Amino acid sequence: MTNIVKNETDRIAAAPLNWEKLRNKTVLVTGATGFIGSYIIRSLLVKNADDSLGVKILALVRSKEKAEKMYGTDENLDYIVQDVCQPLPTDKKADFIIHCASNAAPKEYSMYPVETMKTNFFGTLNLLDYAKAVNAESLLYVSTIEVYGTTRGVEKINEDTYGTIDAMKVRSCYPLSKKSCETLCVSYSDEYGVPVKIGRLSYIFGPGMREGDSKIVAVFPKCIADGENIVMKSKGEQLRSYTYVTDAITALFTILLDGENGEAYNIASTKCITTVAGIAHTLVDSYPEKGLKVIFDLPTENEAKGFSLIENAVLNSEKLEALGWESQTDLKTGLMRVVEEQTELKG
Repeated sequence: MTNIVKNETDRIAAAPLNWEKLRNKTVLVTGATGFIGSYIIRSLLVKNADDSLGVKILALVRSKEKAEKMYGTDENLDYIVQDVCQPLPTDKKADFIIHCASNAAPKEYSMYPVETMKTNFFGTLNLLDYAKAVNAESLLYVSTIEVYGTTRGVEKINEDTYGTIDAMKVRSCYPLSKKSCETLCVSYSDEYGVPVKIGRLSYIFGPGMREGDSKIVAVFPKCIADGENIVMKSKGEQLRSYTYVTDAITALFTILLDGENGEAYNIASTKCITTVAGIAHTLVDSYPEKGLKVIFDLPTENEAKGFSLIENAVLNSEKLEALGWESQTDLKTGLMRVVEEQTELKG
């Protein structure tokens, strides 16, 4: 864990959330070594250390060795070692569940569309069956802005807005499988009374993104840290909602602890609405001493296959804000923290 990730984790643990609901409870986190899952687990570990919250954490992982390298050992942290596509053992009971496990790398959507869909659907099905079996208090399904598809003529997307997704495009493997999982969640809620809540993440960025992440919010800051020009593979004119990771994690906890069952909530920062080109220029302009430029280049066929099919996508987060959440970090500050981490990693 880099110094800046530690600082961001401390900020999450210090946030004025309804933490008492988790006191002496057990929280299951899937995708526990991923970008979002790792922040959730680290924040809970810090909260335990700082406030003796007594949260027991169950981390669902495929590699215990990898997880132990990330988290070390802690008496309040236990592992379920398996693929999320396999049924979960019910002898380890969780009170709260945060389901983050999903293929979230655009490059891999085009390379492994079948695996992407299987992980999303069967993983969610298994988590819902587990929640039903152990009578969990709450299950938070971590969804995505991409379930809205392409919306035209919509200034801001509300939770009941519907766009179009072309089922004949391989790239649709991700948004369509995530969308079907949302329907699966509300179906379990309606038929079996499973207390499900859904958080629809906008485009999340921040320190701690995995090495080799193909998303532009990871690639562009690395270019700055490496002293390289930013090469864009499109005009990047689509206006979209981004959210800094610390704000995204506090939003997920807010929904888990205070959201209504059977409801979906947009997670988007009003401080980070921009275009892909806007991200590139913000980064270059923030480091004038480096003398870097934004260069436009045509994408290869494989690169283009991984591109999001969504056009403008600005989420309305008023429903979430009504629960008491608000974003704290603006675009420039967040991007510079990513560059700071990349510089730290370079030594």
